[in-house]
Amino acid sequence: MCIGKATENLVTAKLLSCQREVYLPVVDDHGVDIIVPELTGNNYQEIQVKSLKTGGLFAAINCPNPRPNYWFVFYIWDIDTMWLINSMDLTNPNLKLSSQNVKGKNIGKYSISLANKKGPVAKCSQYIITDFSKLP
Repeated sequence: MCIGKATENLVTAKLLSCQREVYLPVVDDHGVDIIVPELTGNNYQEIQVKSLKTGGLFAAINCPNPRPNYWFVFYIWDIDTMWLINSMDLTNPNLKLSSQNVKGKNIGKYSISLANKKGPVAKCSQYIITDFSKLP
């Protein structure tokens, strides 16, 4: 099973169940898997979906241009848990949600630990979602 595409489909289905419009780019070359128009206004939200079968460390996350309308959805299959984190929060060093790699082949990319063997970690619990009502 290709968990990446399966997770994108899961997120798409959850968005549609919340009565949201969903657009899927034909090519994923800008780190955007899903585009969702805002409920009010003429803006849109860009979503990048990341998933793991097990574990909790998401590593080598590329986010060169954090912005308020760019979101990450992280999903871990074995604990059936989803997080919605704005790119501005993910990359904000003051929040200490993630760390930025300073050496090696993934220099400049981010890593975030969302779960451990006991389950989701507390410092990121406010980002856990069951629907997309928090998405503008």
